[in-house]
Amino acid sequence: MHFRRLIAVVASIAALSAASFVYVSHPARSSDHQDSPATVARPPADITDVYLFPSPTNRNNVELVMDVVPLIPAGDGSHHFLDPNVLYQFKFTHGNLGTTAPADFALQFTANGTGPDQTVQFYEKQGNGGSLGLQSTTGTPIGYPISFNKPAGTLLPDGIKAFVGPRADPFFFDLFQFFKILPDRLYSNPRTGDMLGTKTPTFNGFASGTRSGAASGNYACSDMPSTNALTQINGGFNVISIVLDVPRTVLVTAGQSSIVHLWATTSTATNQRNTDQVVYNQIELLSRPAVKELFEVFADHRLTNTREPYNDPAIHYALSYFMRNVAGRSPAISNVVTSVLYPNEMSADLSQHGVPAAYLGVETGGATGSKFGGRGLTDDVIDISLGVVFGKTIPALGLAPDDGKENTCLSNEHVYSGQGGRQTQAAYPYVTTPH
Repeated sequence: MHFRRLIAVVASIAALSAASFVYVSHPARSSDHQDSPATVARPPADITDVYLFPSPTNRNNVELVMDVVPLIPAGDGSHHFLDPNVLYQFKFTHGNLGTTAPADFALQFTANGTGPDQTVQFYEKQGNGGSLGLQSTTGTPIGYPISFNKPAGTLLPDGIKAFVGPRADPFFFDLFQFFKILPDRLYSNPRTGDMLGTKTPTFNGFASGTRSGAASGNYACSDMPSTNALTQINGGFNVISIVLDVPRTVLVTAGQSSIVHLWATTSTATNQRNTDQVVYNQIELLSRPAVKELFEVFADHRLTNTREPYNDPAIHYALSYFMRNVAGRSPAISNVVTSVLYPNEMSADLSQHGVPAAYLGVETGGATGSKFGGRGLTDDVIDISLGVVFGKTIPALGLAPDDGKENTCLSNEHVYSGQGGRQTQAAYPYVTTPH
């Protein structure tokens, strides 16, 4: 190896090591990883990502995935578990896009004990108004508690198969470049007034000569390689994954709309009781990826985490403000994006068979890949989101006139699933073994 190249490699490794130290030793908000003081203090209650996609092996079933406990270092997955004092929930409501109806059904789970012998109890609960609100109790148990980290999964009544255990974090994102563009999304950085952190913000990996566009100053995009921090730093990071293989008939019963809207929550146990059951208070909510992280300043995450997704003035304001004042888009495009992303619920049409998941597929009539919607493990949700915010997606769909204010350097972050590691597998539980 030439001396000059050796110096460059050593410098690169040193920079990467420094970045990884910051990433591991301090909260670093990628996707929804460690996004509020409450979840930083309680990692097992911290939801990092939520997925809903058709089963690759059974056309009558769908897969639900909730990842918690962020940033588990490589080789350390067997030392992390669920919190016995936390209630984990997949919440659903049914109806057309834009519905503000409360949850009408939930799949819930709680942990028993700690350590490798931990077991997990699952429940079903029907909603009626506030019974699945910000305070929750458990519903009807589904079978007996299952063993933690049983890769083949455990078959429960109603045909549900469940797995809970350590897995590789499947999320892919150029985290450090994102923090250069919106510095105050990193908790330790000072407020920037919600302005872009540089006069020429750009994601990495563009072809040489690519320009931002006239309205953005026509500066050159960066052609430096992108980095998927969750798979390329220190051998990759892990999470605790909850993976449910669920018959569609469990989620959509006779007379209900085939369009479901999903969000996931974690709630902590209180000293209150309701008909002899523990009452849990919600401290975390996640549905669509990157909504809180992109649009909302870090300090406001705690508000959204403790509200219902259909009654959240903080995120509604953040969507509109960011589109007009940070992205600089027209009122027409800003209004469309706000109406698409609020309420902050992931939508899927369970009547769609033989097609893959496609993030925002229901909202865009299939323009992102299929009308099933939901979110697959390899859906490039960040690029889809950036195209909506900074690119031509909304005008291309005919939803609003082109405002000519696109920024090409921010419309794609050029990180793909599996960059630096294989995060998915063909067989259940679909998220691959830990790093």
